[in-house]
Amino acid sequence: MAYYNTDNNDEQIDAVLCCLFQYQPEMVKQAQYKQIEEIFLNMDVGAHYQLFAFIHERLPIRAKMMFCAEDYQGKRQTVLEVMAHLCRQSRA
Repeated sequence: MAYYNTDNNDEQIDAVLCCLFQYQPEMVKQAQYKQIEEIFLNMDVGAHYQLFAFIHERLPIRAKMMFCAEDYQGKRQTVLEVMAHLCRQSRA
């Protein structure tokens, strides 16, 4: 019998999407940044691809083309960089 992952990653995906696309005061985003970054880094590959699909839906056409052209690692790095920029944190 095949094993299917039945974990539901909706809360994690929603947290990252809110960080990326919802307006929140800068202080709130700064306070949540480490937690959201940790959630993103601990998500599995399937959840990342789900998240990438949701991000792709919300982007303007030119940004969609740029994001679509990235491979998995590129998309992952792009999301981390955008989160860091939005939260005014510098990633070393």
